[in-house]
Amino acid sequence: MFVKKLVLCSKCGFLCWYIQHESGEGPFRWRELNKHYREQFQAGNFGGEEDDLEYNEHLNISCLRRQWVWAPHNRLRSDYVDADGVRERRQCAYYIGYQPAFGPEEHKELKREEETRRSMFKAAIVGAIIGASAAIAVQLLYLLFASSP
Repeated sequence: MFVKKLVLCSKCGFLCWYIQHESGEGPFRWRELNKHYREQFQAGNFGGEEDDLEYNEHLNISCLRRQWVWAPHNRLRSDYVDADGVRERRQCAYYIGYQPAFGPEEHKELKREEETRRSMFKAAIVGAIIGASAAIAVQLLYLLFASSP
């Protein structure tokens, strides 16, 4: 289960470049947005001009989990946010901390592993509680019946 946290997108492993061939055809790729560019982006020195179409055409910053879109040609979409909106703290259930040298897809795998680990831990706790409860119940029943004549 995903819990929404108040986070900065610039610190998330799902913040990435969306890169497609200049012709607009062919496969697209998600690429890592490294620490330097994340810091520049958060400071507002990077991609702050919404009307700079050439900039946005070549360097399209995206959320891999598609929690928002940002680029001037997306302004009519309901999930559109401007560059300043992405720099503010946002509620996000999919956030995972950025780890250098991991690409967006690798961060997605890390998130899956984190959720699996969390689920296994919860299952182990529930199993331990059930086991302890059963052991206590058996002990009480033994004491109850052992003490009766």
